[in-house]
Amino acid sequence: MTGVDRDWERRLVAPAADVAIVGTKSWILDDLEGVLARGDDADGDAIETLLLPKTDKSATWFTRIYSSAGFGEQLASLPEDLNLVILDGQAAIRYLNGILVPVVVCIFDRSVADETAAEQVVQLRNSRGAPLSLASDLGWAAPTGVEAFAFTVAL
Repeated sequence: MTGVDRDWERRLVAPAADVAIVGTKSWILDDLEGVLARGDDADGDAIETLLLPKTDKSATWFTRIYSSAGFGEQLASLPEDLNLVILDGQAAIRYLNGILVPVVVCIFDRSVADETAAEQVVQLRNSRGAPLSLASDLGWAAPTGVEAFAFTVAL
């Protein structure tokens, strides 16, 4: 009824890999071991179970993980099936203008004094962006200690 049978063979041979994370690779792999839990849930689930990195065990889907060091050389050959790219940190965010995917998430480390990456994102929002409301447009409220803003740009 959902139509998954129409491209079943293709999905088995080429599983979905529409998410990419760019940052310090060793830190990303460490972060994937973190556990997400809600309220009273004592067990939770490892982030790795949601954003499964590409390994020999990736049977149905996987997330591409790129090191921000040397990412500029891989930028031109990014796969076309990407729908989301997460840029983690200043070194990854500098590639923002070269990434053409429907959704890009930038993660800033506010403990770093360098505001270059934050200024780049704000400049993109101000020059080509149309602001979105996190609450009304996206139905999301940032948790305590997190600042966030969203905007659209033409691809």
